[in-house]
Amino acid sequence: MKGLKILINVIIDIIIFLLVVGIIIALYGFIQVKVQKKAYCNYFGYTYFQILTGSMEDYIKIDDVVIVRITDKIKENDVISYKNGSSVITHRVIEVHEDGYITKGDNNNTDDGLIEKNKVIGKVVYIGKGFGKIKRFILEPIVIIPFLVTVVLFYWYIKIIKKERSIEDE
Repeated sequence: MKGLKILINVIIDIIIFLLVVGIIIALYGFIQVKVQKKAYCNYFGYTYFQILTGSMEDYIKIDDVVIVRITDKIKENDVISYKNGSSVITHRVIEVHEDGYITKGDNNNTDDGLIEKNKVIGKVVYIGKGFGKIKRFILEPIVIIPFLVTVVLFYWYIKIIKKERSIEDE
């Protein structure tokens, strides 16, 4: 019974730690995007974007999340993300020029024209298949609020049990 209590306390502590880390990351991203007016968040030289169109299918699908290394070292056939007005586009480099890149979506018929080097955010290094759906589900208020309430109530319940046990032991 005592081992089970220790296990439950460790699990609760891990969940609370992960929630706090998640909140810190979310606040950091919010500050970078909303307060500092940046187009993306820089997490130690990486950022991420959710794919909203099918221009890169079958390689990258709608609702995939791409992890992008912020870099200017781009070569032909790399998949890059670049700023296009207020949007971010993720397409493949088909030509490298001195002043920029010609990119094209794998599923598109025409290229995007010359993308200036200063518009490039970086190179895609990881594709999280379907992560956008998971992210959208987790961040739904109907999911996150009951989860947070359950964690808090469970945490308080364990603390009350500990307090009652310590009073009984006296």
